[in-house]
Amino acid sequence: MEQHKGKIVEEAIKKSGFRMKALAKKLGIARNTLYTRLKEADIKDAFIIEIGRVIHYDFSNDFPGIYGENGREEATDPRGYASKEDTCQYIDETSARDPYFVQLQLLNKKYLKLMEDYNRLLKMLIVLANDNELMGIKQEIMAFIKSEEQGA
Repeated sequence: MEQHKGKIVEEAIKKSGFRMKALAKKLGIARNTLYTRLKEADIKDAFIIEIGRVIHYDFSNDFPGIYGENGREEATDPRGYASKEDTCQYIDETSARDPYFVQLQLLNKKYLKLMEDYNRLLKMLIVLANDNELMGIKQEIMAFIKSEEQGA
């Protein structure tokens, strides 16, 4: 039995939390047109890929081979994602114009920088504890780092 592509795509849209009106606007179509296309059992792959870009969803698990021969979107569209792991690093033209997405990316970069600084600080504390023969503090820091790694 063949998959009903429209229902699968509609479910992905619901899970993403993206509102249909906003999605239709980003796609440049009317909301009613979007609903009509989602009722179709066989939606064109290009339309599914475009929806995936807007809602930041990878449809390759739902529709194997949708992104080309090698399973990558870049095979069909150079603006696409290089791989599943790299999807966060690539921003297509539509997303780049979304101020909330841009703000989210900036916050993400700040968070990563903060975490790198945090780890550097912990390493410096260990070095200071070693240099000053503060074994109690060193053991506490090491226990804290271990508990953080286990919690991650």
